[in-house]
Amino acid sequence: MERNENISIRNIYHMLSYAYQTLHLCEYKDVGSESFEHVKDLYAEILLIGIPVLIRGGLLKDYVRFEEASNVVKGKIDLNATIKKNALVNKKLIVVYDEFSEDILFNQMIKATLVYLARSSHIDKQKRRAFHGLLPYFSEVSDVELKLSLWSLIQYNRQNIRYQFVLDVCRYLYEELLLDESSTSESMRQIQDEQRLAALYEKFVFAFYKRETNYHVSSPQFRWKVDDEYYDALPIMRTDVVLKKGNQTLIIDTKFYTDNMVARFEGGAAKQKTGNLYQIFSYVMNWERTSDEETVGGMLLYAKTNALNQPDHTYSMMGNQIFVVSLDLNQEFSGIKDELIGFAERYFN
Repeated sequence: MERNENISIRNIYHMLSYAYQTLHLCEYKDVGSESFEHVKDLYAEILLIGIPVLIRGGLLKDYVRFEEASNVVKGKIDLNATIKKNALVNKKLIVVYDEFSEDILFNQMIKATLVYLARSSHIDKQKRRAFHGLLPYFSEVSDVELKLSLWSLIQYNRQNIRYQFVLDVCRYLYEELLLDESSTSESMRQIQDEQRLAALYEKFVFAFYKRETNYHVSSPQFRWKVDDEYYDALPIMRTDVVLKKGNQTLIIDTKFYTDNMVARFEGGAAKQKTGNLYQIFSYVMNWERTSDEETVGGMLLYAKTNALNQPDHTYSMMGNQIFVVSLDLNQEFSGIKDELIGFAERYFN
């Protein structure tokens, strides 16, 4: 990434390919072999392939409620609206009806993204033309203002899940271009980069273990252990990745930071981040064991930075193993694969 030297664009592609199985479709086979100068070029190329795939599969439709003044009765008559809008003067009624339509939020967001990209000076001219050329396929879709809050309105199910990959990449690219266009300070940009990549990093690690290993992989939520069943105001514990094999359980918490160890003063000894260590220890101690034979371990899985000191430690705390390790994302993917499998084997073997 152009603002984060700790992760290469090629490995962002690999993380995407594991986090989203869609990227394994034959249409995307050449993307992984291409060389991109900036991560926004990778995202743009994926969208130039992914949006036509959605179009060929048929744009998603759903029932949309319409309200209009009409002299033909269809659907339901809204008498209150008819009176308020004085529609009877023109011998019309206000009718409300449902219509199976492409004009839904999913398609509105993609259209808004295409409009934005077709006009962005941070996208090269050839790609801008290509994005503009896709707009006629959305002629029946309303225009909406593209903003980040739209993504929070999206809920996926079996009928619309094929849109998730494209809409998520739309968001990655939109946020990337927003940073380019804003006057945000470099430190704030770095924080925003971290937040976006942290979410992708978590998805990648989960999908990797799900696909490449025989462990039972999950991401459960569970409660704190309390003595009196009083949970009011206690937050739910949400794990990133949990691996199970027989009576062994490993809780993994992924961390993507610019600094994965801290020193109290310049030149001082690098120490583990206290908050992160407390977090994984709390997960392990509050895990609801299914039997007396079940053992539970914890792992803080950092993305490796370019700092001299990198976490690679194993602790024994109250009879539980706690691992703090770092994954080098800036290497060939075969090395990434070996490291991830090796981290898990430290506990299970």
